[in-house]
Amino acid sequence: MSPRGFWIALALVLSVLLSFAHGAASEPQGCKRCAGSGEVQCGSCAKSTCNWSGEGKVSARFCSLAAQCGSCRGTQRIACKECGREVTPATAKLRRETEAWLAEMAAIDSTVGAAGREKPVHAQSAHFRITWNIKQVDVKGGSTPHGGMHVYLDRLEALYTEFLKDLSAADKDFCGITHVMLWQSARDQEKASPVYTGQASSTESKLMGKSPFVSIFYDKSHLHEEFELHQAVVHQVAHCLLSNVFDGIWPGNIKGGWIDCGLAHAYEIRTFGEVRHYCYVEQDTLQAFQFGRWEQAVLSGVQGGKEVRFLGVTGKHTTELTPEEHMYAWSYVDYLLRAHPGKFGAVARAVKSKQPYAEMLQSILGKSPAQFQGDWAQWVRTTYSPKKAEKPRQ
Repeated sequence: MSPRGFWIALALVLSVLLSFAHGAASEPQGCKRCAGSGEVQCGSCAKSTCNWSGEGKVSARFCSLAAQCGSCRGTQRIACKECGREVTPATAKLRRETEAWLAEMAAIDSTVGAAGREKPVHAQSAHFRITWNIKQVDVKGGSTPHGGMHVYLDRLEALYTEFLKDLSAADKDFCGITHVMLWQSARDQEKASPVYTGQASSTESKLMGKSPFVSIFYDKSHLHEEFELHQAVVHQVAHCLLSNVFDGIWPGNIKGGWIDCGLAHAYEIRTFGEVRHYCYVEQDTLQAFQFGRWEQAVLSGVQGGKEVRFLGVTGKHTTELTPEEHMYAWSYVDYLLRAHPGKFGAVARAVKSKQPYAEMLQSILGKSPAQFQGDWAQWVRTTYSPKKAEKPRQ
């Protein structure tokens, strides 16, 4: 290399090194306040908005109280002023989603005419939305509308966890989330029910399928105590989850009423020890409906050879089942859940696809209808108590 070429090459190397050094010097050294993340905790939220930490500790993705914060919209994160950077893309995305969610909740407030009076509070977890307009409920954490709402959101998620286990299901098996609306005003129930459930009702109503809704009026003449409200929620949401899982098909109107009402009653009895809710309130049948515990009655029927047989409760819509058939539908579901754990999800899929019952029993349980009937009856004799059991504590 000639002397001239050497000096040219050296100049190029020095130029690159100087450029790199200048770039490195211009990079931020890291903000001590935000540790280089670009965002910090929102101070406005620390004392004034949602910090729910109930017994269930369900993480609410959205909460209308938290979203009232104009600085962070409930994300609890704001841009760091010291380094002048923006919040992370994830936080910015969550803020946009919160704004869209708030607009949907505002539409509900408008529907029930909440303007000019206390508005409902709203929240959303992984699997439920809840709209709440009850001043207080007699339960730990329920002294305010906000606290009561989160107590029930926790309870809904607990029910969902049970449902997943009972049906061997996963999140991906659901078509959408269930929206539960709970009102202290009959006027709100009467306005919301026809819009969101498609049934005008002054007490309880629901819409099943791919986008389920439940709307319930907490009427002390109908639901006397707080646990009765909880029981109504469990019963109605069980219907909705079953209609939503796997395919968005409600089995209650395709002659699968026995699993529709049987499962709802199973959760009532499992959680509360007795039945208090009829699947469809029809005055003529409700008067004869036998509420309370059913083990004794089913056991007595089996022992006397007067039970309603399995094929006698299948092949009917929910609205066609008699009060007695409700009781036996529950027992057949109870048997499947307890004597054949892990099988009920396959049974639900088969019923929803209208598979013939003889084929279903053989393919899932390896039994003929006669064998199933005999095994169920023997299980009832050895499992059900003739004595009245104590009601589970809530």
